[in-house]
Amino acid sequence: MQYFFECGHFVSLSIAELSAVLYSYGISKNCVKKISDNILLFESKSVSKDVLDRIFNRLGGFIRYGEIIDDLDSFLEPYFTQNRVVFGISAIGDIGIGARDIQKLSNDIKRNFRKADVSSRFLLPKRDELNAAQIINNKILENGFELCIFDTSLGRLYAKTLAIQDLNAFVKRDLSKPSVDFDMGVLPQKLARIMCNLTGLKEGIIWDPFCGSGTVLMEAAVLGFDVLGSDIDIGALQITKENLEWLAYEGLINQTMYNVFHLDVSNVEKKKLKELKRSNIRAVVCEPFMGPAQRRVLTQTKAESLLTKVKELYTNFFEMLEGIAREGFMVVIVLPSYKTDKGWATFSISDIIGKRWDIINKEYCSEDLKWSRINSIITRNIFILSKR
Repeated sequence: MQYFFECGHFVSLSIAELSAVLYSYGISKNCVKKISDNILLFESKSVSKDVLDRIFNRLGGFIRYGEIIDDLDSFLEPYFTQNRVVFGISAIGDIGIGARDIQKLSNDIKRNFRKADVSSRFLLPKRDELNAAQIINNKILENGFELCIFDTSLGRLYAKTLAIQDLNAFVKRDLSKPSVDFDMGVLPQKLARIMCNLTGLKEGIIWDPFCGSGTVLMEAAVLGFDVLGSDIDIGALQITKENLEWLAYEGLINQTMYNVFHLDVSNVEKKKLKELKRSNIRAVVCEPFMGPAQRRVLTQTKAESLLTKVKELYTNFFEMLEGIAREGFMVVIVLPSYKTDKGWATFSISDIIGKRWDIINKEYCSEDLKWSRINSIITRNIFILSKR
């Protein structure tokens, strides 16, 4: 079987995330190839659908996944035994198929169902493709199917959606958690999930030394990791603890071990370093403080001043890690770029880590890994590091 994965807005991050998760399952990234701007094709004779289901449910950077259909007529046959079918059609990407074409295809499908004495209901997409709410609320995947159409380097392909991203779960963890401090800066839930996956791990302990309100720890815990969180801000630790306790109360995490504690990465006692080393931490996933929020384009001088302070924090952090990290220890970290009146300003990760760490971004994706919204003043640059 061939399967497709539809990437989210940040395609490079999606590609890297899927490659890293495949690695954690012992599956070669060579099973995946990009066949359009936002579609990845997965092909393997040894990987089952059940495994792919588990993989997709871990991902944060994908919209849907499904299986490629070789023949539309034979695809419909299994549904002829049902009393009623709910279905939709989505045109993914810029393929020149409009609402009239989709309606015509849906009418053809409905005629086939009528011939088989099957009642059917067609759900018209609000735009070119059905959104997650339409699919989930109408139980399309349980009571019928979503037929996807997309143009690729292999020609026009048809596919059946097998799973859609559980957007409601991300929204719930984002908006319903009991505590948040916007002054800390808010890491998007999906990006936190992606960053946890970029470690290439499925289990073990993940530590966020700059945990803030605990977004990274929440996503890591939902994925099944045990988590440690620390911060220089005592108030942040209380917020993190409340959010993790809420996850447990809501039944969103199961048997996850977590601990939060005060830590200033610029001034760590030797006793604490020994404790952390004994904790058998496998990875750090974090977004250190990147400077105060910015509402407008900065001057070059202002950006350089902010970056100097941020760089000092990052340098102190990696110096501290030298007393903890063993060979193979993973770090997934965000570095900021500021938009200035003379272009984007940042600093090099190599200036901080030197030759003690390998940057392994290119093992998962040939393009830079960035998270940035339209008109953003700060761009997040994501780096994946492995200790030598």
